[in-house]
Amino acid sequence: MKNKWFANGKLLITGEYLVLHGAEALAVPLKYGQSLTVQKNKSGLLQWQANAPGGLWFTTVFKLPSLEVLETSDSDMSEQLRSLLLNVKKQAENFLTNEQGLTATTNLDFDPDYGFGSSSTLVYCVARWAKADPYVLQQETFGGSGYDIACADADGPVTFQRTGNNRNVSRIDFSPLFKDQLYFVYLGRKQQTAGSIKSFQKEAVFEKADIQKITDITREIPKTKKLEDFEALLNEHEQIMSSVLRQPVVKELYFSEYQGAVKSLGAWGGDFVLVTSRMSREEFIRQMHNQGFDIIYPFAGLVL
Repeated sequence: MKNKWFANGKLLITGEYLVLHGAEALAVPLKYGQSLTVQKNKSGLLQWQANAPGGLWFTTVFKLPSLEVLETSDSDMSEQLRSLLLNVKKQAENFLTNEQGLTATTNLDFDPDYGFGSSSTLVYCVARWAKADPYVLQQETFGGSGYDIACADADGPVTFQRTGNNRNVSRIDFSPLFKDQLYFVYLGRKQQTAGSIKSFQKEAVFEKADIQKITDITREIPKTKKLEDFEALLNEHEQIMSSVLRQPVVKELYFSEYQGAVKSLGAWGGDFVLVTSRMSREEFIRQMHNQGFDIIYPFAGLVL
């Protein structure tokens, strides 16, 4: 008998960093995600196999119930996974204690370098397997605001706000009239969320007014009917966060000659950006390719 769980990937449209301090954020679940399938065996081991679009990504073998690592293709990844499994046992004490043997297989629909949530989708699936709270498990392991956990089982875009240990998740309608003019473009510079958060907590300078401004933008964006109004809100958001992070906006760095709006998504400096366009799809893709950006998703091709 097999048990299977699935979690959606995610992108954070607004509220990056300041969502950690109470700003309301707009997030979208993706049509891509990660599944976890678990099957019993009698090996006395937990045999783990992780697959990504390129094929086999990672394998490890744990002794049960101690979770001692016996074999691995990547020691750092096996230690991260072991930490995750040990942490979930704090919520579910009997998790993995009485098993004769298990085979666990994960299948990731997207490249793990994309920043679509290879960690958060794993946390969600493991928590569901153990009947634990995925938000608590994330805080005990990778950290973050929890917006990505909210996206894991969402059936469409959500607003997310965290105040202390309280979370408010609201399903919203966010399917812009001009969505055919919106694209997600990969910069090819993978950002580590945990390191990015630590840097932000150490160096960022912001006031309550900044948090409120970002919340206001989050609430306005789904209401916009015109592309130019949407672009104005994206640009305002970028300028606020540029001041907070004391970093130049991504458009200055990589798209200085481009006519549309460009907004960082999630951790600044890599992963994906949201780009608006008034060109045909063919023209836009050609221009991005000419600038060295080959991985491009239309809004409707990525957002659930």
